[in-house]
Amino acid sequence: MTAISRRSFNLGLGALAGLMTLEAFDAGVARAQGGGTLDVLAPYEPPLLTHIERSGNEAISTKFLEGLLEIDLDGQFQPSLAEAWDVSADGLRYSFRLRPGVKWHDGGDLTSADVAFSILTLKETHPRRRSTFANVTGVETPDPLTAVIVLSQPAPFLLGALSAHGTPIIPRHIYEGTNIGENPANLAPIGTGPFRFVEWERGSHIIVERNPDYWDKTKPHVDQIVLHFIPDSGSRAAAFETGTVLIGTTTPVPFSEIDRLKQLPGLATEARGDSGAGNHNQIFFNLNNKEVCDLRVRQAIAHAIDAATLLQTVWYGYGALAPSAIGPKQPAFHNPNLKPFAFDPARAEALLDEAGYPRGANGKRFVLRVVHNPYSPVLRTSAEFVTAALQAVGIDARLTSTDMAAYIKTVYTDRAFDIDVQNAGNGYDPTDGVQRCYWSKNIKPGLAWSNQSHYSNPEVDTLLEAGAIETDPEKRRDLYFRFQEIIYRDLPAIGLVAFDSVTLFNTRVADHTVNHQGASGSLAAARLVS
Repeated sequence: MTAISRRSFNLGLGALAGLMTLEAFDAGVARAQGGGTLDVLAPYEPPLLTHIERSGNEAISTKFLEGLLEIDLDGQFQPSLAEAWDVSADGLRYSFRLRPGVKWHDGGDLTSADVAFSILTLKETHPRRRSTFANVTGVETPDPLTAVIVLSQPAPFLLGALSAHGTPIIPRHIYEGTNIGENPANLAPIGTGPFRFVEWERGSHIIVERNPDYWDKTKPHVDQIVLHFIPDSGSRAAAFETGTVLIGTTTPVPFSEIDRLKQLPGLATEARGDSGAGNHNQIFFNLNNKEVCDLRVRQAIAHAIDAATLLQTVWYGYGALAPSAIGPKQPAFHNPNLKPFAFDPARAEALLDEAGYPRGANGKRFVLRVVHNPYSPVLRTSAEFVTAALQAVGIDARLTSTDMAAYIKTVYTDRAFDIDVQNAGNGYDPTDGVQRCYWSKNIKPGLAWSNQSHYSNPEVDTLLEAGAIETDPEKRRDLYFRFQEIIYRDLPAIGLVAFDSVTLFNTRVADHTVNHQGASGSLAAARLVS
């Protein structure tokens, strides 16, 4: 991520008016060259279509909801709902000038009151933004098109959180005074985005249509998008081969199929986009469980898993070993001095014996409930690998696979698990994707993607909170290096693989990866070509 940029409010109203006139003039030509239906493979079917209370469904919600800015493929900040912004010299005030004339899908005007409501709501309800916005004290709205985020401490990472993926701007007039998580708009979203919600047929698909009142008159190019839900891996591959779906992001088929499919005529892959995800396959322990609350048991499990073989056989080499809490996809903060635990089943067995769990007459020690994030089919394969490794050292590991709604309830509400095989995406900065998993103030039952281990360490809290406000890059790195050393010692989670993310697409789809969200973004620029 690049350093914070500054943009002036003095954009020149005449130039802006001229640009708007040219955009309107060219709109008919641009749309005449577009049209058609874009069939997309959705990563999974989410319980909600917005990401106000949880992350993970952004590949759908970004079709409706937008952020204040976007981040291009070079890591530079670009205007979106905000046409300009400025950061005060002390880093405590972020002023945004909103784009005039933006309409909600129900016809209302976007105003700074919507921005203030969104920021303050996500500060309370969103697992990532609870840490990102921890030092936000308020949002001033001096006029309908100006919003000023006010902080008590500097937040050098803040702009990176304000894209559609990170901080969706939601309509205050729809959500204010309601139960945010249960609002009907989460099932039929109202946003400002390039597409409007049409229908959701559970278990099958979602249809969105072009927003005729979209503020960027040259977009979107396609008439509608159909987001297909296909949970079976084999059926996903077949859908690409037959043209039932034309594009899928976040590695939509097993890595074992990627090389074969991209050799077929008309299919290709794209490795850019989704750059802020920081994919990180880890296992998290439920520290309320009497067996895994014993450090020796967690150490035994670490020695029982052959991470190098996992990388090659499950992820097919698409990634790197990542034993620390911050993976190598965040190179500015990743601690390379922490090495994977040695694969040593004999040591694992000895540690389990020492912890008081010898093998019984049936060869088994105790039962552990293993669950996995269903976001990607490869995570199930990773969970199967982990389960087999535990069984090999006498742990009666029992894997359960569910849909996303049941998984979230099992892990974050019922806590009916012992090991969670997870992609805990590190995000673009430790405050975005890492802090939420280990910060004791983010132990919030029922909140998805929060601190599911219920790990609590005052020193870790202090390091995370200091890192969140430190503006000196070297001091900030040192704080996060120490944080990783403690997590590596305490083992509330075991880092396995920082895996790559691949978009598979039919070459009929052009301009699908134009910013850091890639094909998980709005797809407003995407076109169908012959």
